[in-house]
Amino acid sequence: MLLLHGTAEFTEEDGRFEKGKRYAFNMFSRDENLNEIIEDVALYLGDLGWNEIDVKKTGKVASDAKITKPLLQQAFSYAKKNRFSVITYQDPVDEELKL
Repeated sequence: MLLLHGTAEFTEEDGRFEKGKRYAFNMFSRDENLNEIIEDVALYLGDLGWNEIDVKKTGKVASDAKITKPLLQQAFSYAKKNRFSVITYQDPVDEELKL
């Protein structure tokens, strides 16, 4: 399982997050080659209201036995069945996107 950590800008006005602010996320993917799935990741996050995605770090997680936090265990299990899962954190991050 591929684990991605990064930030993205929220683009909607639904009250969960502030539009135009950047938030950190963790994302699991059954597909472990980021280069092959990067467009699918962008589409998945885009459908959830995220844009300007900046993947900062990736790693591989062999099983949820190494994950100690229940929320991350749930996300891992969800991704096993559904290809992707994402956890977004509630507090915006103070950064400018520099690609």
